Amino acid sequence: MYYILERRYLLRGWDRLPYAVVDGENGAVRFLSKQDFDTLMACDGTIDFSLPVVPSYMRESLEGLRQAGFIRECQRGEALDERQMYRRYPNRFMAAAQWSITGGCNCRCKHCFMSAPDAKHGEPSHEDVMTIARELSCAGVMRVSITGGEPLIRRDFWDIVDALREGGVVVTELSTNGLLVDEQLLSKFEERNLRPTIALSFDGLGFHDWLRGMDGAEEAVRRAFELCRDRGFATSAAMCLWRDNVCALGESIDYLASVGCSSLKVQHINELGAWSESGHAVSRGLSQRETFEAMLSYLSDFYRKLPAIRLNLGGFFSADGRYPDEYRLPFVNTCDSLENVCLCTTARTNMYITAEGRPAFCMGVGDLDDSQNAYPTIMETGMSACLADSAYMQLNDTRVSAVISHNERCATCRHRLLCLGGCRAYGIMSHPGDLLGIDEEVCTLYSEGWAARVVEEVRRLRPSARCAELEWLSERGREGELM
Repeated sequence: MYYILERRYLLRGWDRLPYAVVDGENGAVRFLSKQDFDTLMACDGTIDFSLPVVPSYMRESLEGLRQAGFIRECQRGEALDERQMYRRYPNRFMAAAQWSITGGCNCRCKHCFMSAPDAKHGEPSHEDVMTIARELSCAGVMRVSITGGEPLIRRDFWDIVDALREGGVVVTELSTNGLLVDEQLLSKFEERNLRPTIALSFDGLGFHDWLRGMDGAEEAVRRAFELCRDRGFATSAAMCLWRDNVCALGESIDYLASVGCSSLKVQHINELGAWSESGHAVSRGLSQRETFEAMLSYLSDFYRKLPAIRLNLGGFFSADGRYPDEYRLPFVNTCDSLENVCLCTTARTNMYITAEGRPAFCMGVGDLDDSQNAYPTIMETGMSACLADSAYMQLNDTRVSAVISHNERCATCRHRLLCLGGCRAYGIMSHPGDLLGIDEEVCTLYSEGWAARVVEEVRRLRPSARCAELEWLSERGREGELM
């Protein structure tokens, strides 16, 4: 009785996490026990598992691995592909990267904090982007989301995609303004057996052109949504709120659901970059409280219509109209100890690479924190060194207790185990130059009772709706920390 690893799976390991199986088609990683991993290593078509010399623990593991789809029975001598064979990377594990392949853009958005039309962050050379693509593969970063600026303005866009693909890195998402999304683009992805989610900016029916600084932008992005739907490409969207377009929130969500958009993230425009410099932040911007009120007001519309889309209202509320009896409170962290949580849980497994080729927590931190400029570029050090004992990884490993101890206001706050000081990007927006600063938006959400208002409103509108975070708190008798 011989077994072999299914062709789509690869055996991999990283420093401190040596036992993993990777789905080569989507880049998903699953870590295994040493017992299960040893069994997978033995599934190479050469071992007869019916022989008594095979350890009993391996025979015990076989059925679970088979049911998981990792292995299949085979004929003796059937061999693994070379790419499937075990490879251990010398660096720490990083599941994915969001990579700005350009700092330039073909729009003139009134809220751009990157000054993308003027390429504030530069245009990396062809040699540099090819180096980064190779380095991602060498460090075992299995998934990449491509962004910009506007990534499709690069003439070597397909060279970048091909270099990633040849290195076994899956392009899972393309963030774009939609102006250059057409049949040819989608066909070229299909030719490469890639179907990334197309992530599009959409700022409201009747308002998109104004914010994007050009006529025809809304028509183009709507055409992109509809084309992707017709071609079977998943889409997601991000919508910025300001004083003018709040009135279009509901109908814009309904439209996105109607064209098959899978998810939408809504947030107000921050007082940064062009938005602040032009004076729009004062004349058209929404305060935190106005934003919370607008989102809270929308909930009645959401539960009445139940749009078929996964919705995230600025970390305030998250739900999917297709599953109306479930909702989430993204701002609530479920942890028992400050020492068990990294400074940014997302950044610990999902890095951001700036257009200059520097590692950062996220796009916001990369642009706002001047200390990021002290990090060497990936072209200088290589990705494996970046993900080993570097200043970037030392910061990445910093525990959230550093934020709480850094801010006197947090020390006695009953919400500290839930908010963990908030988001680092929003913290540095609130306190320029201080990466450990308090995220004032999340602080307001808790301290002014908005969290309790969300829960009360959902209970009124959909009494049957269950919230994972509330259930977690209830099991531990900690509901009082939220209200």
